[in-house]
Formats: sequence, structure tokens, C-alpha cells
Amino acid sequence: MNNKKNEITRIIQLAYQNHTQNNFDLAESLYKKILKLDQNNVDANYLLGTLLLQKRSFDEAIKTLNQALEINKNHIHAMHNLAYAFSETGKFNEAEKLLSEVISKQPKHLEAYYNLGNVYKNLGKLNEAEDSYKKSISINPNNAKAYNNLGNILKDLGKLTEAINAYNKAIELQFNHSRAYHNLGNTYKQIGDFTKAKECYENSYKYEPSNLETLFTLSELDEQILNLKLKEKIKKIMKNKKISGKDYAYGNFLLSKYELKNKNFESEFDYLIKGHHNYFEFHKKKYKKGVDYWLNKLPENEEIIKIDEINNIKIEDDENIKPIFIVGTPRCGSTLIEKIIISGEKEISSGEEAAVISHVMGKKILSKVKIYSNISEIRKEIIEKFNQKKLLNKKNDNVFTDKSLDNFFFIGLIKKIFPSAKIIHCKRNYLSSIISIIKNNLGDVTWAHKPEHIFKYFDIYYKKINYYKKMYPNFIYELELETFVNNPEIESKKLMKFCELPWSKKCLEFYKRKDLTSRTASNIQIRQPIYKDLIQKHNPYKQFLDAYGKKYEWYL
Repeated sequence: MNNKKNEITRIIQLAYQNHTQNNFDLAESLYKKILKLDQNNVDANYLLGTLLLQKRSFDEAIKTLNQALEINKNHIHAMHNLAYAFSETGKFNEAEKLLSEVISKQPKHLEAYYNLGNVYKNLGKLNEAEDSYKKSISINPNNAKAYNNLGNILKDLGKLTEAINAYNKAIELQFNHSRAYHNLGNTYKQIGDFTKAKECYENSYKYEPSNLETLFTLSELDEQILNLKLKEKIKKIMKNKKISGKDYAYGNFLLSKYELKNKNFESEFDYLIKGHHNYFEFHKKKYKKGVDYWLNKLPENEEIIKIDEINNIKIEDDENIKPIFIVGTPRCGSTLIEKIIISGEKEISSGEEAAVISHVMGKKILSKVKIYSNISEIRKEIIEKFNQKKLLNKKNDNVFTDKSLDNFFFIGLIKKIFPSAKIIHCKRNYLSSIISIIKNNLGDVTWAHKPEHIFKYFDIYYKKINYYKKMYPNFIYELELETFVNNPEIESKKLMKFCELPWSKKCLEFYKRKDLTSRTASNIQIRQPIYKDLIQKHNPYKQFLDAYGKKYEWYL
């Protein structure tokens, strides 16, 4: 008996030594050897689960960490790491529950507060995320990564000055904090200070020269960096098997830019598709759920589909809320249209991509909450979320914009709960939109990384929007981007009239505003006057899309 115990102790020490030296395959085989000798060894289960988590083998990690907790239900480290595995696979509610339990058992658990902040961010609970990061910082004021993530939340909450301060604090604590420099660059880019943004990206790249994401973002501000010497460096970095799938994705996105410069459109397209494949695979566990929601669960939800048929829903619009919703698909010109609307004589709040309705409804749909019987409570929750984002302002007559493009799924609901709302359907030639989506990595837009997903989403969009146009012809304003760009003054006057807002020349001089911010891929374009180059530059790519589009009637 003692010999077996001694053998297990010897093996676990050897396994842990290799684990800490990143010899994962050997460490894994040794942990499994221990479990053959004693399947209830809690340390072996916990350490193996942690190793599998590091290898991003999330299903196996969850199974093994659960086994550790069955042996010892109070194993704080196993509980915490299991929560992290849940978070990485999109099971944020389960992660929240576990992390809250960790904190209840160990109130000073620094990492638990930090990771709970990450979970709250993914659940859209931004204020709670801010509190969690601040609690993590209160436990350890020298926690640079908590300041960095606090900066991310403050940026999402629109507190840009505070976000900049948080990133600078992270850099003060850790001078070579590459990610903090990158995020600080994103913030400066959002407010249009491209000089400072570029400087931050350069510092980020200096301290992490294999970070191809930062290099890609820098190239968007300065294409001159894309010389042949850098191209060879990118290829060399991509040969390193230790770089992440995410960096490999950005490597392919960078190489596509070289092909575009040489007008090798087929090679450019191939690199873009490879890049999106790498990016999707890196986030596969989380993104698969998102794809299923957007392409199946949401479009097929019966209550959302038939909500316009329910006539017994009565809403008292005491607040007289007047949102202007801009709907469509990504890269349809919505950022341009929103900036025009908010730049007129009347001051109104800009919501950008508030994502309030889709977030609230997504929780209800996935939790299978009945919508009809809870419509009043749903409306209250949506209003409260808009209020938290400081979009409701009586001084502005509660008029605000929200260009969460996926709100086309909820036009029937919007008509019921916001009778004074305006809907602007911003549409663009499908080829231009689809190619622009492929050329711009839209990150956590889960359906935007595979052509077959993109085409299915567009097909759903066309069916939904055409249905609602027939159902509510006077509720939805049709805005064709190509027509708008060719006749901006005439079209902007018609747009503002629909919005019941006064038109002035300032509407078309939006790019002169000092307070102009944007989180979207259009951040650079909106700082220029309207230009007609928006229209024809995507024609060379149609041949590469034909195989995906031929089954859809709208694809010609």
C-alpha cells in the first residue's frame, strides 16, 4: 500500500515538474498513469483538468474538473478552473454561479473577482463587471491585467477618459503590457486620435513582436508598413507552431493585404478565407453556439415570428420614448447614416450598437421564457438597459439612435413596445456588404467567419425584412446606400424628415465633429466627407462567391 502511495507521489511530482515546464504531452500521460492507479486521486484530476484547460481541450477539462469536485466538492482551485472552462465554452451562467460560490468561500480570491468580471462582460452586465474588476484591484492594487480589463469595460460603457486612465495605470504597473497598449490604441482610434493610436500600437508590437493582431491593426492606420521585409517576418512568425490560432488568423489577414496591393484578388480571397477559418476554429466552442442561435434558434422562435399577430398587448408609453433604430446587415453604411442623423440641429443621443434588445431577448429565448405573457416586464428591462447607457434624456425628448443592425429580427416587437419608434432599413448591394464583411474581421459576430454562414444569415435577413416591409410599410424607411451616396443632400433631407428632425448642412459635415466616436470597422471612413468609391470596388470578387450564392434567389 505504501509502495503504491509512494509511486503515485513520485509520478505526480514528475508530472507537475513537466507541466510547469510546458511539457504538456508528457505531463498529461503521467497524470493519466496516476489515475489508472487511483481514479479518485483529487490532485491528479485537478491538475490534469487544468492542463487540458491550458491545451484548450475544454470538454475533457470540464469532465476531469467535475471529477475532482465529486471527490472534494470544496476544492476551490478546481471550482475556479471549471468556471473558467465554462466561460471559454460560452456557458456564462454556469461560470457566474461557480465563481460566486468561490468568492463566498474565499472572499479575497483575486482571480475569482477578475474572471467574474470577464463573465459579467460576456453576459452584458457591464456595471457588475466594472464592480468586479474594481474589487479585484482593491485586493491587489498592483494588478495590471485587472486595470486593463477595467479599461475595456469603461470603454464599452462610453467612459472613454476613465478607460484611458485605466490603461495608462496598467502600463504604469507593467511597462511592457502589450495588450494594454493595444487597447489604449483602440480607444484613441475610437475617438479619432490616430497619431496616439498608432504610437500605442507600435509600443504594443515592440513588446510583443509576434502579436500579428496588433500588426494588422497598425496596418489599417499605416499601410506603408506593409513592405517585403515585413512580409517575410510575418511568414516566419506563422511557421512557429507555438503561436495561437488567433495570431495565425491575423497573419493570413495581413498576407491578404499584400495580394490586394498587387490586385491578386483570388489569392487575397484565399488568405481571407483561411484567416476567418483560423479565427473561427480558435473560438470554436463559443462561436458554434452563437451560430446556432443566430441561424436557427432566433429565426425559428415562434413567439418572435407571430408577435405582430397578437392584438391584446397594450403598452402605455408614459415616457414617450422615441428611438430611431437603424437595421440591416454589417457593412451596409449604417455608421455613416447614424452620424448624419445625430449631427443635425437637434441634439440627440447616439447609441451606436447598443445591442440592448438583442441581448435582453437572447436571454429570454435561450432560457425559454414566455414572451407574450412577460411583454411589459421585457419592455421595462429594455428601457432600464437604455437608461443605463445614458440614452434616455428628457432634454433630447428621449430621442436616440440605436444601430444594432440585428434588430430587424425584432421589428414586430419594437412596433408593440415603442409605438413612437422609427425604423430605418439601411441596405447596400449584397455583394459589397458580403465582401466587406469578409475583408473586415468582425470578431465576435459569430456567423461572419464562414461564407456558408454569411449567406444563410443574409437569406434570413432578406426574408425577415421583406415580411416586415409588407406588414408595416409606413413604419420602415428604405434607405439605399448607393442612392444616398450619389445624392447626399436630397436623400439626407428625406431621411431627416422621416425622423421628424430638422435638417441642416451640419448633417453632411458630420466628419468635422470633434466629439465623433465609433467602435465599428467604419471608424476611419466616417472622418471623411461622403465619397462615391463606396460603390463599385467589390465587383472582382463575385466569381469567388458564386459557389455559395447560387442556391439563393436573391443572388444574381
